[in-house]
Amino acid sequence: MLNKTATTSLILFAFLSNPLAEENAAGESWLTRSGYYRVSYTSLLDPLTINTIHDWVFHIENSDGVTVNGAVVSVSGGMPQHNHGLPTIPRMTRSLGNGDYVLEGMRFHMNGYWELNVTVDVGGRRDTVIINLTI
Repeated sequence: MLNKTATTSLILFAFLSNPLAEENAAGESWLTRSGYYRVSYTSLLDPLTINTIHDWVFHIENSDGVTVNGAVVSVSGGMPQHNHGLPTIPRMTRSLGNGDYVLEGMRFHMNGYWELNVTVDVGGRRDTVIINLTI
């Protein structure tokens, strides 16, 4: 069994050495509804496939582009066209610092259009964004 330091080191290594992480670093980001935060993500599973539990790293900045530390990030969502949610309940397990947060337990069980509802809460200032994703 790995301790927290070893596990965090492995996740950080996977994040930094994952070609998808580099691609998404200059890729798409989303502004939350009230404009408080800008959210981007990297899947640690590349390519993104169905029926595989995996982790994501979310990157959070404020509207001025400054990284946000001390956030609580949660994800829900589903396939609105099929009227069902995610098959798992992803949860934030730790902060990697520099505005990066690990969410474990992501899984998609069908190909198609998904909506992810991402909530960011920093010191009681809560905001949400919907990320559209097609697998």
